[in-house]
Amino acid sequence: MLILAMDSCLQSCSAALADRASGEILASRWRDMPRGQAEAMPDMVDMVMTEHGDPYDKLAFIAVTRGPGSFTGVRIGLSFARALGQILETPVTSMTTLEAIARNVTRNPERLPLAAVIDARRGEVFMQVFDAAFQPLSKPQAIAVDKAASLLPPGPCLLTGSGADALADEAQGRIRTDARPLPDAAVVALHAPIDPPPHGKPEPLYLRPPDAKPQKPLANMGE
Repeated sequence: MLILAMDSCLQSCSAALADRASGEILASRWRDMPRGQAEAMPDMVDMVMTEHGDPYDKLAFIAVTRGPGSFTGVRIGLSFARALGQILETPVTSMTTLEAIARNVTRNPERLPLAAVIDARRGEVFMQVFDAAFQPLSKPQAIAVDKAASLLPPGPCLLTGSGADALADEAQGRIRTDARPLPDAAVVALHAPIDPPPHGKPEPLYLRPPDAKPQKPLANMGE
């Protein structure tokens, strides 16, 4: 079962092709890039597919991250995945960036709960807590940094993501991992659900209104 996955939600862009039957990543590309994902994504997808013989007709699913993240980045990935799915008549599934970042953690011998924390700026983080098997213990949410610690489970836990440093406290057993703090399409390809959403296409997860505000109308000339 071949799955093509992609991500552009945060400060990176990636694409990967995986065989879910064997659990093997067949080809992948990942770039740290705060902008330019709209131009990079088609090329990355083309590279990973070309590397494995362009098996577009053999894809079982297309998988994509759906946020939270930057509004532009979320829209880029979702729009590209939906369009490609429609062209290929291939179902599109998705994973949140918070789960994708959590699943970057591959070492957790004590089976501790894990919090994925994304720096959302404006004094906030996007956050979700998972158990050691990556089952959610809380809902994805945007929360003020000074209140985020209250949502962590009692006792030791692992922290990962770009906002993890704000909550790390070794004295409390809140340990920041060294896992990649950004999503990776290779992780999405291996772990995205293999059932399409009930309404046929994944929807974006924004968690808060856009930063940009509409401009005020210009005053009439001569006033």
